[in-house]
Amino acid sequence: MKCPNCGSGDVFIQAVADIKTKRRGCFGWAMWIFLACCTCGLILIIPAVTNSRTKTKTHTEAVCQNCGRRWRV
Repeated sequence: MKCPNCGSGDVFIQAVADIKTKRRGCFGWAMWIFLACCTCGLILIIPAVTNSRTKTKTHTEAVCQNCGRRWRV
């Protein structure tokens, strides 16, 4: 494989993970707090505190060792 920028053959291929975390918004927090206050139970407030969604996508990139350019493979 050759670098499209400088034409060098000194290219390293690596896996890269993109991580996105989605947290609960203000309305979600208010809903869980309201439900916890109405029922006076901690069982309903625990999922609100610990709830977050994480999405991970992995792709491969090639990195030129001479010029440092990165591109997807």
